[in-house]
Amino acid sequence: MICAVVAGAALSLLGPHQPLASEPSQATGMVSTGHDHHMYIVRRFYDFTKDIPATRSAKEAGHQAHLLKFGQTVVSSALLAEDGARIGSVSISNIHDEAEINRYVYDDPYTRGGIYKSITIEPVDVYKIDGSYNRAPAWFAPELELRQKANGFDQPVEPTGSTPAKAMYLIRKDCTDRDKVDALIKRLQKEHYTHLITYGRNVVSASVKDGKGVSTQSIAIGDYETWADVARFVYQDPYTLNGMFSGITIERVDLYKLDGSFERAPAWFYDQMKARQKAPADDQAVD
Repeated sequence: MICAVVAGAALSLLGPHQPLASEPSQATGMVSTGHDHHMYIVRRFYDFTKDIPATRSAKEAGHQAHLLKFGQTVVSSALLAEDGARIGSVSISNIHDEAEINRYVYDDPYTRGGIYKSITIEPVDVYKIDGSYNRAPAWFAPELELRQKANGFDQPVEPTGSTPAKAMYLIRKDCTDRDKVDALIKRLQKEHYTHLITYGRNVVSASVKDGKGVSTQSIAIGDYETWADVARFVYQDPYTLNGMFSGITIERVDLYKLDGSFERAPAWFYDQMKARQKAPADDQAVD
């Protein structure tokens, strides 16, 4: 994971919108290695002064219709409290225009119903998705399969929600001084790669961008069995040990949607990922 640093800018439900950088993307279904894929990450937190269940129930049909019409979400996860209660969501959408992402987020009946205390929208470059995690909520799984087949990707979509959520974690790392980052990459990249291959189980990896398209933070969603597993991966990374990051946040998530047709990995890791996908599930450890 390579970070470049300046202060990040986010769109907020409570503040004015600011122009964000974007560019055209590749078509769904293409394997992309060795370069970035521009999308948006959206974080929503519930306003628990409101009756969240009642609002969700009243607005659910409209919410689903809105997603079917405007949604281009590649990854969706529930943000979880320590007791497993849902406190919000985080998603990455294959949208490249500020007006379009704003329409998708702010015209959602859930948003209009006032259930969110805060929303942030930031541009990201998605450089890793493990396509073997092809899943969606049961109501959306048939639609996702149809969309994937239309783009030449014919793999079954696993419906989620009928079984307990797996222990996954959203990892966010804020980058420190750019000169220090560059020096650490030059000195420790080989050790970093070895660490990723040995301990990494990241399903999604991306780089958050500021309004000028500069990376400010790396993010990942990892399929780790325990807190000890994710802590070893994060805090024993040579980059972390040598001070590359000014801050690290790890949050519990329930990954309930991932569009496997966006399968991609950095060029150095792609062959390794494909080999692990073919191995028995117990042997897979994918960054």
